[in-house]
Amino acid sequence: MHKFGPVINRCFLEWAAEVTQRVEYPRIIMNPPFSEVHRHLAAALSLLGRGGHEHPAVLVALVPITFDHPQAETLEILPADTFATARVHTKIIRVSNA
Repeated sequence: MHKFGPVINRCFLEWAAEVTQRVEYPRIIMNPPFSEVHRHLAAALSLLGRGGHEHPAVLVALVPITFDHPQAETLEILPADTFATARVHTKIIRVSNA
């Protein structure tokens, strides 16, 4: 993993609040805690690049099936038993910063 950058072992929400406006990423892939999915997604979107890349910046996330966001496109609805122990039906979404 280190070839992609440093590993930061701390609360994502706190870290994102500290680096917003100073750090941007062209790609974000995440598996946020389902109980705080809206907060984590908002924090991640604040770090998504604003442009200057060959392709639009994009975030891909695993979220509960009930999650809704105006910019989110559902890529795949996963089988109901994918996370049977968590008892959460999930889907994969994409948000482009085009």
